[in-house]
Amino acid sequence: MKRLLLPLMLIPLPCVAWSAPEPQASVPPASSSSNDLGAASTEMLNVIQALSGRWAVDVAFEPSPDFPKGALGKGEEFWHAGAQGLTLIDEENIGVPPQGIHLLGMLWWDSAEKKFHGMECVNQNPHACDPKAALNDVTITWDGKQLTIDEIQTSPAGKKSQWHETYSHITPTSFLQVGESGEVGGPFSKVVTLHGTRNDR
Repeated sequence: MKRLLLPLMLIPLPCVAWSAPEPQASVPPASSSSNDLGAASTEMLNVIQALSGRWAVDVAFEPSPDFPKGALGKGEEFWHAGAQGLTLIDEENIGVPPQGIHLLGMLWWDSAEKKFHGMECVNQNPHACDPKAALNDVTITWDGKQLTIDEIQTSPAGKKSQWHETYSHITPTSFLQVGESGEVGGPFSKVVTLHGTRNDR
């Protein structure tokens, strides 16, 4: 299952000598509550409010070379705001034999370019994350009701295709997620359908 969704880069820090600091009061972890969204743009607040939460998902793959008879699975998506609402993070665990799908996605609003960006890290990618695609190949739109993710993909032979994913029919308790693939610009064929049901209340 191909997704953005969205991205994490770890920056290595040089090793330096240090001494143990004096004990201090612990710092509470960042939360996705409305009290922790002070840096969020209007655009980010809107999508955070729509998708934040823990969702149980029912997954149905269409017949394909990987799944000649299709495949059904279940899983969980956990959407939550990053510190101060600068990002929206999606953590997914989907059970579809023979290999489960484990994904970390992130999207953010670029106030300089006036558009969303996103990246994903997934166990099916031998590099884990793909920051280059986040810069050049991923387009994300949010119209207040539907989140759309498009990614241009290049096969080992150099052939380009497009992954098209939508989150629609979003309510406080459910959403519909559809992943499609096809020629750049379409038309697309459905690959996978997920029905999300809120699981944190």
